[in-house]
Amino acid sequence: MFIDHEIQTYGNVLKYFIFAVNFIIWVLGGILLVAGISIRVDGLLWEYTEALQIYRYNWACYFSMIVGSILLIISFIGCLGAATESPFLLSTYGIVTVLCILFEVIATILVWKIAGGDELQGVLSKGIYWHIENINVNSDSRRFLDIIQLKLECCGGYNHLDYQKNRLTNPVTCNSIRTNNIQIRSCGEMLRRYLEKRGGLIGGACMGLVLMQIFILIFKSCLIWIMKESRDINSVPIHKAKARG
Repeated sequence: MFIDHEIQTYGNVLKYFIFAVNFIIWVLGGILLVAGISIRVDGLLWEYTEALQIYRYNWACYFSMIVGSILLIISFIGCLGAATESPFLLSTYGIVTVLCILFEVIATILVWKIAGGDELQGVLSKGIYWHIENINVNSDSRRFLDIIQLKLECCGGYNHLDYQKNRLTNPVTCNSIRTNNIQIRSCGEMLRRYLEKRGGLIGGACMGLVLMQIFILIFKSCLIWIMKESRDINSVPIHKAKARG
């Protein structure tokens, strides 16, 4: 039976490439899973997002954990499908990969819904300032302000003058533990940095995975096409194959 060696060579190159990329995706999937878990179990993140009602960071962690778990499994299936040249496994891999890309895009949108910098800081500062206004009537507000000012070493939503604007005395947590001087930086700014660091980790990892998965989908489609061409050629009788040559 006639075998097109050139097509076989291209197919083998694609398979090795798919193996390599799938291993990288498997590693990134594990990193994404660990990152999602570590950020989600951060008690401070829960305190901040709960008080300011910015739950999208929590949802982004959930999507990251889901995608990371799926990638650890589907990467193995992708390698197995390429090794066995199974159209079913390769097609299954493609469908699940598309779903993963969708989840990754959602997770990225959730953490990057509000652009970084001044816009995000303005939203956070406004939320923190609301708690300052209600510090005497809401025990949760007082607790939240004490936690964020102590942990992020900051004072006020916009600046330390927020308390004076509301005829309040700056709480002890506004003072530096090391120098006992009042903190200069606002909690809006410090919380923005806190969230950007964690959101950037999730969003960056997800977008990197999206690009790699798009490439691997293209190469898997090429491998499926090569497998089909090889079967078509091998199904042709030898004398007809020679006649085609």
